[in-house]
Amino acid sequence: MNDPFGRGIIASLIGLLFINIIELLMKFIKLSETALWQAGGYVFITDEKILNTPLGIAVGFASHVFIGIFVGISISYFLYFTGNQNGILKGIAVTLASLYLAQGVVFPLKNLPVGIENSPKDVISAYIDHFVFGAVAAYVIIYLQKMTTKKRNC
Repeated sequence: MNDPFGRGIIASLIGLLFINIIELLMKFIKLSETALWQAGGYVFITDEKILNTPLGIAVGFASHVFIGIFVGISISYFLYFTGNQNGILKGIAVTLASLYLAQGVVFPLKNLPVGIENSPKDVISAYIDHFVFGAVAAYVIIYLQKMTTKKRNC
């Protein structure tokens, strides 16, 4: 696939699958209290009563997926312009930068009542989730680039 935008979408969907599985495991062992879809849902719905309804969950999940796709596309273009050398590390860096941007700029500007900053367990969980997402998405992007190069060279 010779399209950085398409590679980013595919890689982000695979990365989202991984981090949602990890998020479920962390909730099971009580390492996480706020789900990623809840944090994404707070961007559009600030009332917790609505957020935890089926409609609120759908909005939160859709927001989580769209934000993940945006970050995956960002990783793909970053790797496209800077090269694949240390690509997994670059993917992690882009993802962690997006976490800082969201929690340090977007959430405070919108006065979002996300309690994640009050829970050290949720902060650790967010770092783990974003670390894994960046590594998986970058790996998939690099893999898809290599497959494209092999097909062209045949």
